[in-house]
Amino acid sequence: MTIKVRIVADDADQADAAALAIGQVLTVTRESPPRPRRSGHGVTVYLDVELPPLDLDALDRADPRNRCGRTDCGQHVPLHDALPVPTIDDTGVRYARWHPACLRAEQRERRIR
Repeated sequence: MTIKVRIVADDADQADAAALAIGQVLTVTRESPPRPRRSGHGVTVYLDVELPPLDLDALDRADPRNRCGRTDCGQHVPLHDALPVPTIDDTGVRYARWHPACLRAEQRERRIR
């Protein structure tokens, strides 16, 4: 996916610095030469950038909130297998992910249907 970025700066050095900063985070596929603005104040540089590939599964596994809410489990729960269960923690009430088997076991132990 290509994203078009327009940089407006006071001079070419500032535009190059901004393009370099963007290039550290995103992949720059095309950069136009600095063009004077029609107003006569500053320059404009156009970039075509692409997002780096993301491993969404790795990001999901790294988030501690995506662990099973059962005390004895604590394993990662994939989103497609998760059952959202209202849970109270230090930050307030949130929906925690639970394995279906862990939720059934917890309900059996507490005699909840």
